[in-house]
Amino acid sequence: MAQGPAEEGCLRLIRGLTLLELVLVLVILAVAGAVATPYYLASLPNRRAAAAARQVVADLRRARTLAVESGQPVYVVFDAAASSYRVVRDTDGVAGPSAGDETDREVAVTGQFPGVVLGSAVVADAITFQDDVAVFRPRGTSNGGSVVLRVPGRATPERKVAVLSTTGRVRAYTWNPGTGRWE
Repeated sequence: MAQGPAEEGCLRLIRGLTLLELVLVLVILAVAGAVATPYYLASLPNRRAAAAARQVVADLRRARTLAVESGQPVYVVFDAAASSYRVVRDTDGVAGPSAGDETDREVAVTGQFPGVVLGSAVVADAITFQDDVAVFRPRGTSNGGSVVLRVPGRATPERKVAVLSTTGRVRAYTWNPGTGRWE
């Protein structure tokens, strides 16, 4: 059976890529990667600070929920020197975090989010909870305060996580150097 012009055209469409076309695509991808990599690496500290703030928000909200569910106070104990905190359930009935209480969670901020620390260059006291302990009571209220996270030596905006005392509500803010405010 003889092949007509239409069948020959179909066979030409099925051909693969030439080696030159493949090399050209790889060169374009390499150039795009080389241009994008510095931007990606420059954004990592900011992303880590934002992720650390989200983690602190989640753990504070969880502490509030544990207090309401258990009917016992829950403490979040911050340690600025170690850039860490721990969530402690009051299981021994002694007011405040004590040796007889159960630690629900421990977070080493710098270990989990490299380069991020508890501290501030914007405010004098990076942790404003009384005795550096956030207290969540069984009715959902708190002692109120805040904690600030930053990346030292970088132009990354600082992040603040605040807890309202009357409601126990937890919110995150970012420092805006242009306005000089937490937004």
